[in-house]
Amino acid sequence: MTAELHTGSRLGYSALDWNEGYDVNLRDVIRQHPQLVLGRYVAIAWSDSGRYHLSDAEIAGGWQPVGDLAISPMVTDIAQLPTPGFDEWYVFERLPDMTTLSRFSSAIAFQPFGDGAKVDEFWSQIADLRPVHALLGGCPSLLLITRDTAVYERLLAHYSV
Repeated sequence: MTAELHTGSRLGYSALDWNEGYDVNLRDVIRQHPQLVLGRYVAIAWSDSGRYHLSDAEIAGGWQPVGDLAISPMVTDIAQLPTPGFDEWYVFERLPDMTTLSRFSSAIAFQPFGDGAKVDEFWSQIADLRPVHALLGGCPSLLLITRDTAVYERLLAHYSV
């Protein structure tokens, strides 16, 4: 399968949806682009197609369970992030409002520029919470939604090659 790249924008966010013909996961993306998460907080909504269950060691290390979400401490090393695949992450510059985060729902294999109630709900959550990025890894594509223009341009150039 040939690599595909789709782009779009909405509500001040730009999106890259790429498919390289095989299952992609966030581990590969953050290894190549650690600036996506370093110095930020990651809210994991889905991990390996389900809720991410924090270990005692992760909780001791500053991770917080909030409803069905797992919220990282400020990321100082990409190795502190679990990346089993089929993930849905929301990246914040500061710790997000804990009461609002319960509105997240699975967006894996999600088409952000389609029509319908699920799309409207997703963009409503993005508008309310204002994450820097949303990273959604699925089969066989990966979606980045970002309001960081420099990151968008850098990843667009990288994945357009």
